[in-house]
Formats: sequence, structure tokens, C-alpha cells
Amino acid sequence: MSASRMKNLIILVLTLCALGLLCIVVPNRLAQTQEQRQMLQELKALYESYGLSIALDELPRSPVLYSVELNEDGAQTAAQALLGAKAALAGESGFESTYESELGTLRVTRTGGFSAALIGGSRVSNPEKTAEKLLHAMDFQYQTLTREQAEDGVRICASQTLLGVPVFGSLLELVYQDDRLTSAEGTFYTGGSSITRVSEQEAISAADALAQLLARRDALGWVGSAVTALTLGYLPSELAGTGIRFVPVWRVETDAGSFSINGITREITAEK
Repeated sequence: MSASRMKNLIILVLTLCALGLLCIVVPNRLAQTQEQRQMLQELKALYESYGLSIALDELPRSPVLYSVELNEDGAQTAAQALLGAKAALAGESGFESTYESELGTLRVTRTGGFSAALIGGSRVSNPEKTAEKLLHAMDFQYQTLTREQAEDGVRICASQTLLGVPVFGSLLELVYQDDRLTSAEGTFYTGGSSITRVSEQEAISAADALAQLLARRDALGWVGSAVTALTLGYLPSELAGTGIRFVPVWRVETDAGSFSINGITREITAEK
């Protein structure tokens, strides 16, 4: 058999395999979508029986999450991205590390505190593009950047993500003055490139989270009438070993406040 015919045969076989997989995956996906819609309708009916409502068009689709721990100290990576290759550890305690170079100083705490003062940086023509490259070099994972024009310059802000979901309450702010980066302040949990799973139990589903809120309504003293948003993310839980532990949490927003539902223990906390 000629090489060209063999190539065409291989392509044909691969195409048939792909079509076969589609025949399996598409019906399963459609069935899952239909199941999700049915579940949401049942939850809405249940809420309505209590005089409540769920203002969601569909249940959130999120990855399967577990409790995790950031083991690797990624502060050195962030320091070199901000302060250059000559950034060196200038001081360290059990809680805080300080890095210095001719370009400035960076302080990082074990609980996510992040503060850098920078000097002598190069001028940039596009702060957003520069910030994107810098955050990537720092190993800071995020979904979107926001730009704010302030009296002291341009502020570029981003919230950290882990495994594709937000870390609730995190925010890092880069300040550009006279087209130069002068500071980086906020929260950054370094070591996101080395994540270890520390629980065997996966986080509860969106439907479970809504059911838990309804079941605990009286105990929580929730006097609202509607659930307006539902998001799965991570919250720092505790220090563990050399890193920090994170637990998956459902954040439920209502017309009378927000609640955090622990995805592992199902504990519900009213947010302040």
C-alpha cells in the first residue's frame, strides 16, 4: 500500500473514532444539561413553597474541587518578576519574608499579604499589557483585569484564582505612576503552581448548596426572599506545614445578605 493511501486510511480511522466519541459524549452532555435544568426547576418549586425564589437561569457549572494546600513557596518567583533576577532574600521570620534589589522591596506574608515598593522601573506604553505579562511571570492566576484612573496614576486590579475558580476576598493592585510601576499591594497566595489535594471528599454541588441554605434558613435568621447569585470558589482555611490550606466554598448571594457554604463540611456562615 502506498504511503498516501496509508495516510488517507489513518485519517479515515481517526475521523470515525472522533465521530464515535461524539456519538457518546453529545447525548451524555445533553442528558446532563437536561438533568441540571430539571433539578433547578425542582429547587425553584421547593423554594416557592416557602415563599422564596431563585433568580438563576441555570445552575453554575464548576470543576470538581477538593480541599487543597499550596506547598511550594513561590515568593522567590514573584520577587524576581517584580525586582529582577538579582532579587534576594533580605530577611525572614516564621510569618514574613522580605526581598530586595536595586529596583525595590517586596514583603510577603504566609497569610497572603503582598506589598512591593518599586523604584527606577522602565516606562511602559500600555499598563494593561505590561501587567498581564508581569502577573504571568509572577505565577499569579486570574480571570480578568480592571483598570482605574486615579489621581496618583493608573491602577490595574486582579483577583486571584486557583484551579480556575476565584479565591474569595483576594485582590492585587498594581499602581503605575508616570508610566512606571511603583507599587503592588494586596493579597497574593504564592505557590499556586504546586497544589496538593488534601481531602478525599469532593465539594458539594450547587443544588446541594441551595438545599443546605433552605434547610438552615431559620437557624441562620435569613429574612430574605430570593437567591440572586451562586459561585464556587476557594477560601483560605488554615496554615498547614509550609503552605496554606484552602477549602472549596459556595458563595450564595441573596437580597438580604450573602452566605458562605463550606463545600466539604456544609457549614454555613453569614458574610459580614
